[in-house]
Amino acid sequence: MFGRSTFVPALALCVAAPLGVLSATLTFDCAKVPNICSNDCYAIQCLGKPSTLHRDSANASTRRQQTACQSPNRCSGNPTDSNSCDEYPYASSIEGGAGSATRCVPSAENSSQGGSLSSFYRSAGVADGDAYNVAFKGSSGLQYCSGSCTNSGNELVKRYPVATQYNRREFETEDGETILMFEPVGQRGLLDSVVGTDAFLGDEERSVKIVKAL
Repeated sequence: MFGRSTFVPALALCVAAPLGVLSATLTFDCAKVPNICSNDCYAIQCLGKPSTLHRDSANASTRRQQTACQSPNRCSGNPTDSNSCDEYPYASSIEGGAGSATRCVPSAENSSQGGSLSSFYRSAGVADGDAYNVAFKGSSGLQYCSGSCTNSGNELVKRYPVATQYNRREFETEDGETILMFEPVGQRGLLDSVVGTDAFLGDEERSVKIVKAL
């Protein structure tokens, strides 16, 4: 049931799904976790990190120790607006670990993200080894989600080239909502297959159809 659905905590969204467009998709509300979204978008759009990930919760602790979010991490002791370390790709994914983009974020945002990720794994039936896509709603106005890759100073990644590798495409749902998706440069048309599939609205517990490309 969830294999072709999008897990969405709210309506309008911005989706990054270049490799597994028919996999389950987790969507974050950027109005609630703007720093989390900023770090994820920086990693995807500016570093070319994958937007399709594979769960590997069994090795999350080991992978986190390979990033700047290792304990004690670089954000410890910061003010409350930046006292927790976030990484993308997530430590609970095969793609996480060394080379992940990290950002100092409010601990409340990091806790919210962790809860959403755990709930998504459970609700969508995503087991270790399963692929899923990463998505965002309400990302308008966030620097890295809008295409800028100028490091504001809070992004840290070691030994990784900076290059935007995605094009933006828009789709419409049966409710008339616009979905913004990221398509890899050089793979034009890859996301055409999402037309006719469902987006699962997590907060409403219902699915809506993606009806056309705009």
